[in-house]
Amino acid sequence: YRQWSNRVDLAYKLLLACALLWVLILGHRLVFYTNSNGYCAAQDGPYALFDTYLEAVLSGVFSPLLVIVLACLLIRSVQNVMQRRVVPTGVIPTEPKANQSHSQQANSQLLLMLLLQSLIAIIAYVPYGAAVIYFNITAQWSKSSVRQAWELVISNIIRLLLINALRQVFMYQCFRIVPFANNS
Repeated sequence: YRQWSNRVDLAYKLLLACALLWVLILGHRLVFYTNSNGYCAAQDGPYALFDTYLEAVLSGVFSPLLVIVLACLLIRSVQNVMQRRVVPTGVIPTEPKANQSHSQQANSQLLLMLLLQSLIAIIAYVPYGAAVIYFNITAQWSKSSVRQAWELVISNIIRLLLINALRQVFMYQCFRIVPFANNS
């Protein structure tokens, strides 16, 4: 795994690949969106239906699935590192047992953090995707004002869940402290 870490050129290539991938996936919105009443929205017709379901799949299925897959890969990587740290019986350990238990404790905290983050992703993204599909299906239905009010309340709760999950990511990105590397 070390061959993949600390490679700036690989990071730039992955950044470019991700940007191109998102342009390919969502670039159609630049062409097929229109401005109506001050809001950007998909053009009416089959494209609006396609765009709604694409958004539901990307946000409700793909996002939590990606978080879970990356968490599983990181867990496997941590477990592989811990297995490689086992010292053979004939060799004198260079690291005291206290440091080993400290690293095991840090690894268990990392695993717990990853599991909780995966759970937060599922709780935040899946209801949003389901709500997008539900509102798309029931858009043409006749609804009472009470039902519309309940749908609005539920929609706002789902948006708050999503915003709360995204807030954690953006707050981390905005306020993290980046140490300066000493290149001299």
